[in-house]
Amino acid sequence: ARGAVLAHTVIRTDTYTDIEPYIAELAEAVKRIIKEAGVEGKVRGIGVGAPNANYYDGTIANAVNLSWGGPKSIPFAKLLSEAMDGLPVSLTNDANAAAVGEMTYGAARGMKNFIMITLGTGVGSGIVINGNVVYGHDGFAGELGHVTAVRSNGRSCNCGKTGCLETGASGSAVHRIFMEKIQEGRASSWSEIHSKGEYIHIEDIIDAANEEDVLAIEVVEEIGTVLGRAIAGLINIFNPELI
Repeated sequence: ARGAVLAHTVIRTDTYTDIEPYIAELAEAVKRIIKEAGVEGKVRGIGVGAPNANYYDGTIANAVNLSWGGPKSIPFAKLLSEAMDGLPVSLTNDANAAAVGEMTYGAARGMKNFIMITLGTGVGSGIVINGNVVYGHDGFAGELGHVTAVRSNGRSCNCGKTGCLETGASGSAVHRIFMEKIQEGRASSWSEIHSKGEYIHIEDIIDAANEEDVLAIEVVEEIGTVLGRAIAGLINIFNPELI
């Protein structure tokens, strides 16, 4: 009731190309942490936050950043409920889930008008107005990551468009833009590591920026500018108390 985490585990989504084996491992992991937390028989339901999840019908469709999330509509809530022996499952977009979490336990407690922005593989947003999450007419409101941010010469997005916000302001974008600049011959403290074929993680780029690496700072500022413009547009439209 107070948001205390009783158990925690991690499984990857990118090791599967089909939904069935992923659901099987997910259900096994959930059952395991229920047992670890000592709450067997006490769990009343499961809440899932996922990309391109539809709160209205419990499906995931066109989740371009999930290896098993192709164009077909996946009855995710139904499949997980069946794998969990009929335990009820509610599904919503991951950014909407994060917004509810912040409103209930976090930085937005007591607020009724705010926007939650999630930055990871892509860019998501959960919009709360008068205390209610905005879902839109068919459940897909708040797809900020696929608003066009660069109208000409934009980078290709997994969704099939070019210039989407998440191609210029996500965690994936940090890495891609940094590597583009290194391949153009720009100098960085990480250039030697890249030349050896080692993968440069996003955390490494942020650390380099904090250590005053000129190229890393340039990339972070570029990302921040693109994201800042998008946030400014949201503020003009929704007049939130908080981002």
